[in-house]
Amino acid sequence: MKIAYLFLIACLCACSASTENLYKVLGVSKTATQKEIKKAYKEMAREWHPDKNSDENAADRFTKINEAYETLGDSNKRDQYDRFGYTAAREQKPSHEYHNPFGNDFFRGFNFNFNGNQQGESVIEKFNINLRAYETKILPESDRKPCFLYTYTDFCFDCARIEHLVEKLIRDLEDVGICVGTFHAGRARSLTGALRIERVPTLIMLINGQLTTFRGSVNTAGLNNFARGVFPKNLFTKINDGNFQDFLDGWNDNHVRALLFIRREEISMRFLAPAFYHKEFIKFGYVNLWTNENSNLTKKYNVNRYRETLLMFNEDTQTPVATLVMPQLSRSTMEEVLIANRFITLPRLSSQRRFEEICPEEMKAKRRRLCVVLVTKKSETGNEKFLNSFRKYVQSSSLTRNERVKFAYIYEDTQKNVIQSFSKGDTSGTDDTQSKVIILWRMEKNHLSYNWLSKGWDIDNIQDSRNHLEDQVKHLLNSDQSLAYRVILPEFNNEHALHLIIRIFYKLWSWGEKVYHYLATYDAITYITVIMSLFLMFGMGFFLQKMASIEEEQIRETIPKRCKPRPPSVNTTTKCINLYELRPETYEELVTNSETGLTVIALVDEDTKKFLLEEFGKLVYPLTRYSGLTFGFVNLDLYMGWYRHLLEESVDKKIDLTNMKVKNCIGTVLAINGHRNYYYIYHPRPARKWIRNTDKVSRAVGFVDTDDSDSDGNKETPVAIEKLLKGLTDWTDRVFDGSIPKVRIPCWPELAIK
Repeated sequence: MKIAYLFLIACLCACSASTENLYKVLGVSKTATQKEIKKAYKEMAREWHPDKNSDENAADRFTKINEAYETLGDSNKRDQYDRFGYTAAREQKPSHEYHNPFGNDFFRGFNFNFNGNQQGESVIEKFNINLRAYETKILPESDRKPCFLYTYTDFCFDCARIEHLVEKLIRDLEDVGICVGTFHAGRARSLTGALRIERVPTLIMLINGQLTTFRGSVNTAGLNNFARGVFPKNLFTKINDGNFQDFLDGWNDNHVRALLFIRREEISMRFLAPAFYHKEFIKFGYVNLWTNENSNLTKKYNVNRYRETLLMFNEDTQTPVATLVMPQLSRSTMEEVLIANRFITLPRLSSQRRFEEICPEEMKAKRRRLCVVLVTKKSETGNEKFLNSFRKYVQSSSLTRNERVKFAYIYEDTQKNVIQSFSKGDTSGTDDTQSKVIILWRMEKNHLSYNWLSKGWDIDNIQDSRNHLEDQVKHLLNSDQSLAYRVILPEFNNEHALHLIIRIFYKLWSWGEKVYHYLATYDAITYITVIMSLFLMFGMGFFLQKMASIEEEQIRETIPKRCKPRPPSVNTTTKCINLYELRPETYEELVTNSETGLTVIALVDEDTKKFLLEEFGKLVYPLTRYSGLTFGFVNLDLYMGWYRHLLEESVDKKIDLTNMKVKNCIGTVLAINGHRNYYYIYHPRPARKWIRNTDKVSRAVGFVDTDDSDSDGNKETPVAIEKLLKGLTDWTDRVFDGSIPKVRIPCWPELAIK
């Protein structure tokens, strides 16, 4: 009984829901159009939104309004409702219904069917795009054509609130030729992710590959300023009586001049859009007709101060090449004038795009287009005479009126790669009176056929050059004959590109803007989390490094020191120098395991020991103040084998020192750095003098017995013992200033009695 009662209540509720008139919910008649239904829905949604209406029934009323519009806003559902009385609330929803990633608390829980199901196509839906269209068309063209991007979704009250403002902006932008792209954040998820859209609605301007997001209150003035503000500030130069002539005389930069006369201070998007599109070919200036700073200018060119006027100038700054006067300049007419006059009379091939515009491709020989190009050099002072002569010819030639013939010139020194590709067939003159001329036929993008004008352009015989050029061009236009040479042309250098440093600066600025835009999408919690993570990471790294250094210090303390401290050089009691004898007991302390420093050792024998050590002590005593020096001696009568092995290690055992004599080594001093395996060697000065005189280098270190006679019969002069250490003081000074070469050895020989 209870189950039947509940079933009856459910049926009554369903009947009540099904019999509720959805047209009355929205306050429209059954014959209302989709536009009227949509208008009524937006008005009632604003009135009954729970955030706007404090009525306790506002939420229920708002839900019914959304349900009614979901059914009546779709032509199929509306037709079904009119025929069967079904409502959107009773239809089974698909399990894969789009989950709104932008469902924040502001518009969660209610359903705005924004631009989704009304009959016909709305202004916003008309410009729907996807990721492919964005990447292949909109983004590549953004350097010439800015684009307005608008992101919306269903269930979005803010989207409905600003819809009429966005539609008006879209119409205005479309009228002036600015690209427009709109996309549903849920249906175009790949594009939403690529642009990092985090909320809806989002309004973006794309220009030169850079995205600028609108921030602030959405109103007509704010949107117009946003769209106008993304254009570069230097698109237009403000012109008056003082600077107009300098502006017009700047045509040498290969740009046509366009002067715009308007009755306003700010440039509207009607003029900004075409100026940005044609900025590579045309320099724009504007004159404010409200001011009195341009009376001479307007008088000179007979400008009507109550109409908008566009004047186009090429090399002739006195007479405009084109004039357009209208109460309000139309986009289409202005575009026609700009395109028709975007090149000066004799343009320069200064970039790849300019070359492609001047010399369009044509495969058919009967319809081929020819480019006649004068080759000159920018660096040469006399090139102006060729350019002026050729320009006068172009201005007067009948070929100029032929759409299949274009004239231009090129700088050989700035377009070296291009000119080098035309090396075949170049037989034209190269003297001061002739300049080269190439006739080009561009068959495909970079595939060209060309001829050289055989006699070039001769300024001393201009009439012959004119006749020869016209005959050759007319013959090529009226025949199927191929040009003599073919070439695959490399890319042109862009002579108008900014300096490398400026481009690097702009690139860094662009990256900075991208990083800022990327970081601006995150909330404060994300930043706090990242900062805390970095703090913990660096803190943990510092802690581990500190612990490792402490552990290393503890391990170092447990290992006995290998190096032994140096013995004192001076007796603290008697203040006399300590001279240590090099023996097996002291060898480790003085040489092999000694601390960093030098052990200065004199080489003596039993006969000279007393005298040499007294002299040695006197000479080195001033050096005892240095703690890194230790002094000693070695008795060669006992340890001659050690010295011989030391020298053999020094010369990598390339010399046999078996016959080395003790008396040849007396007075030698060694300054040994046992810690780093090198030493300095001192030879007595008389011995060095005798060696220089006799050219006996091997005897400098006692390699040969001095008792042996030379092959030439000369006898050796013995070295006096008193003079053996005469040059020791100078030698020690040179050791300290680094001018004495080091003798390095792999290891120290063993000290043993010979």
